[in-house]
Amino acid sequence: MSTWKKRAVKERSKLVNSLTRWRVIRKKSQQDLCRDVGSAQAQLSRIEVGTTGLSLGLVLDMSKALDCELMVVPTELRGQVFAIVDRFAQERELDLGPRTMPGRKRGSSPGVHAGMLASRTPVGTGVRA
Repeated sequence: MSTWKKRAVKERSKLVNSLTRWRVIRKKSQQDLCRDVGSAQAQLSRIEVGTTGLSLGLVLDMSKALDCELMVVPTELRGQVFAIVDRFAQERELDLGPRTMPGRKRGSSPGVHAGMLASRTPVGTGVRA
């Protein structure tokens, strides 16, 4: 894969992660978002796990449905913008976890997610290590 294609895939992944993060913040399911943008839930699922791309039109429709605006942010302000988003989430007591690709690794149990594995505590005990 060429350098520009690798960069495009990486940037698309960042954009999808941001949209997914805002979907969680707005407490919308994939189904809710799909209903708002007129897309199939299976398509959104494939987009969020990175197995298919998305058009600019769909990005704009998704951001509008999430009450967000797509904008260009200067690189030097990127850290401050992420800090604002993190503060917004903390004020609403949302546990968004790390900014990683949603979904699960192939072969992993569908009932276990990365946050559960990282805690090293049996699921359901309510005690953190």
